[in-house]
Amino acid sequence: MPGPYNFNSQPKFLRNLVLAANSQLAWNTALADAAMVHRQRFDGSAILELATTRRSDLDYAGKGTAFATDGQVTMLDTKLSGWKSELSPWLAGWAFAMLMGKDTVVGEAAPYTHTFAFDESTRTAVPTTIYIEDTEDVKYKCPDMCVSDVTLTINELGAISIETNMVGTGRQIMGAMAAGAPALPADPYILNSDVTPTFGAVGAAANLTGRMMSATLKFDNQLVVQRVMGGGTYGTFVRKQNPKFSLTATIAAKDVNDTYALFEADTATALTLAANSGAAAQITATYPNLHLKTTKLGFDGDMVVWQIEADESTAFWAAGVPPVSVSVVNAVAAYLVGA
Repeated sequence: MPGPYNFNSQPKFLRNLVLAANSQLAWNTALADAAMVHRQRFDGSAILELATTRRSDLDYAGKGTAFATDGQVTMLDTKLSGWKSELSPWLAGWAFAMLMGKDTVVGEAAPYTHTFAFDESTRTAVPTTIYIEDTEDVKYKCPDMCVSDVTLTINELGAISIETNMVGTGRQIMGAMAAGAPALPADPYILNSDVTPTFGAVGAAANLTGRMMSATLKFDNQLVVQRVMGGGTYGTFVRKQNPKFSLTATIAAKDVNDTYALFEADTATALTLAANSGAAAQITATYPNLHLKTTKLGFDGDMVVWQIEADESTAFWAAGVPPVSVSVVNAVAAYLVGA
């Protein structure tokens, strides 16, 4: 018997997300299909939200009813919230290039070494374009999308986890890529088990392999969509505020007080997390001069651990060296090339 229940339901695993290594040369100008080169594996639960802000006459008198009699859309926002992936070298470079905005590349052929730092020369965020396929019939590009924050989670096994949030000016261009999404790449991954941690007083940091059990690194641009008169229902561009970052880590305690003593004496401390999963599959996060914000006693089963924390208020710029930098070694010659 015919009925509304006769339809082709849509599986989550067929959703697609496509990224570009390029930045946009101009706001409100989507990257061409040719730039959309990287089909990204991702947590299929992440969604692109096109949010609307509206006005109506609901709270006004003179309309003869308690109900609204007119209204309209006054603002559009695009957000890609909480998409999670396993960390590949391509994605590591993309995320930190788009977030931090400053990429220094070394190498004339693969592998290339990218060193990323927060670009303090401008408050304008880096715009790029993403392409999403949600169902068989709902496919679109979103230009002007900017990476708002990135979180890396390092544990004992498997691939390092990355979580990313993006915001945009509200623009969405419906329609599929002419040739469809690119083929799925054969991504290598950067593994938790390949991370070497070094930690200790500046000039005396030691290898903590076997003792540092987990770490979470967060980086945040505190993005704001700029809205001005004459801009219509879209944002005109996206701007950065002061960058924020934080780290937390769990370190197994030992018989010699080499962790709590750093906190107690407010000692300048260095921390490096270097993952090497291949000649073109590496990432290193470096905090050359930080002070521990907290050092709390904890337990893993019956083993004593220290839970340390630092952030942008306790990690310092010293002698021209940024308080945090990230380097990635991969096969990508360049990110952030305008197109």
